[in-house]
Parts: sequence; structure tokens; C-alpha cells
Amino acid sequence: MGKLTFVGLGLGDQGASIAGLNAIRESDVSYLEYYTTPHAPRLLEELEAASGKTMVVVDRNFVEDGKRILQEAKEGNVVLAVQGDPMIATTHSDLRVRAASGGIETSVIHGTTIASAAASASGLHYYKFGATVTFTKDSVNYHQQVYGRVHQNLLEGSHTLLLLEFDTEKGVGASLASLMEGLLAAERNFKREVISEKTFVVVLSRVGTEGEQIRAGTIEELRLLDFGESPHVAIIPGRMHFSEVESLASVCRLEPGKVGDNSASIKRTAQVLVPRYVEKAKKALGTARSSLTQGYDELFENSELYIRDAESFLANGQDELAMLSIGYAEGLIDALTFTGKIKLDW
Repeated sequence: MGKLTFVGLGLGDQGASIAGLNAIRESDVSYLEYYTTPHAPRLLEELEAASGKTMVVVDRNFVEDGKRILQEAKEGNVVLAVQGDPMIATTHSDLRVRAASGGIETSVIHGTTIASAAASASGLHYYKFGATVTFTKDSVNYHQQVYGRVHQNLLEGSHTLLLLEFDTEKGVGASLASLMEGLLAAERNFKREVISEKTFVVVLSRVGTEGEQIRAGTIEELRLLDFGESPHVAIIPGRMHFSEVESLASVCRLEPGKVGDNSASIKRTAQVLVPRYVEKAKKALGTARSSLTQGYDELFENSELYIRDAESFLANGQDELAMLSIGYAEGLIDALTFTGKIKLDW
């Protein structure tokens, strides 16, 4: 009976564990893939020298298809070695499920992954990280998903790990400059007061290699700096424990007072939008009252009551009701334009 073993190679120069090298040594065939992140130039050579085995380098399509791997694993001992931790990638998880469904024994030898290494390297508490999100080079929606995830995490006081897309075949990926510019563009588009030039960011470059570098500062301070070769990731910290502040300040050689709290001024969406809508509604209502002096008192009164309700609901944290109330007020006021007697500039 065959076996399929997933071997995690960790990050950068750290390489495989003893258990991982033993699995490669004992295999009938070993595959190596590293399409998700830049790899050490001598990775293949060093693995073959340490294990005494010839390894076959495979691309993303080969692994996603998986047919040859699964066929060989039915009768032989097959290893698939990948950088980081194998089961972080859904492609490898799917391959494991397919193997198990076909009666093939599977095992996983875990490796260090950027999700845990970023927390360890920066001194931030791992359990305080929220959902991770990937930033891509191209976006047709001003990076809505990334912006929304950062916003949600900051509301919860959590840190956001931002992975930068990288194409190992083309050797290119999203840059830190494009990440910061993209976040600022998203702010200009969505206007939720989440990102600004003063947003505090931690940048981790080449984690796990001799050239590892960690820097922190505001977007204003970091956006034009050269961080060297990939890979890079960024962290937008939320609310920090004093020990996180001390650790991060020490690692990045900053004064503790320079470590910013991005959650301190973050607002819920309704806290940003409702006051804007209220201000516009009050202005429009004032215009309507001065232009239509007779016959609309009940409508004016109800509009004003809805505006007050919106402010009250918002103050009590009832965001949905606040949004609904100001929407009703706007609807009533806007209906006056159908009389043909007034034109409102919203």
C-alpha cells in the first residue's frame, strides 16, 4: 500500500526539519513545488544533497491536477515538499482529501508558515490577529476586500496580516508601494476613515532568511522606502497590549510612543455615514422649508423626527435602525421634488 507525505520546508533559508528530510530519503519519488513564494536559489540543490535523493520540480498545474501524484502514491511512497506549511494552501488540502478518498495513507510534516512567523518576528501576539487577506496587483474595485477586512479587524481591535501576491514563474508580484497606494485609493473611494497617511504599518521582508528585515512606521514614512527583494508581508496592527508595544518598539528600534494604535480612532460604518447623511438631510430640509411655506408641515415634521431618530439610534449603537431612519428622512424630503416646485441639491 502506498503513502503520500506532505513535507513543509518552512521559510527562506530555514529549510526542512529532520523529519522532513527523513521522509524524502525514504520516498520512492519526491516532488518539490514553490509557486506561492520566492525560494532560496539553492533550495533544490541543498535538499538533494541533504537527503541523497533526486527531486522533481513541479509547477502549480501539476499539483492542482494531482493525477500522477495520486497514481504513484497508490503503490509507492511519494513526497510532496512545499515551502511554508503544506496545509495552509487549499490546493494541498484538496489533494490530501482526494488521496484519502482513494484509500491512500497520508501524513503531514509541518513547517513554519508566514502566519505564525510574522507574529513571532514582530513581537505581536498571534492570538490577536484577525482574518488574513491577500493583496493583488490588479483590482477593479479599489481593493474592496482588503479594505473591508482591515476595517473589520480594526473594529475588533485585531491585527491584519496582508500577504502580497507573488508569481514565481514571472518573478513579479504586488509591491509594498502598490499596497500602500492601493489602501489610500480604497479610502478615497469608500471614505470610511479606515486608512490614512498616519496609519501605522509593520513591514516584514524576507522572513526566515539572513536578509530578514522588519520596519515599522506610518504609511507617510514608509511608502517611498525601498525594502529590497521579495518576499514581503505587511501587518496593520489593531489594539496592542503593552508587551506588544514594547516588543515591536525593540524589534524595530522605535520609541514606544511611535508605535501607533490604529483601532483607537476607528469608527463603525454607520458612525461615519449617518452624520454625513444627517447633515445633508438637514440642509435639504432647510431649503425645502424656506421654499415651500404652505401645505407640507406634516411632511417636514416627519422628516425631522426621522432625522432625530437616526441620531438617537446611532448614539445607542443601533446602527441598522439609524441607517433606516435617515433613509426614510431622505426619501420624504426627496419626494418634494416631484411637486415640481423645488429642486434639491444633495
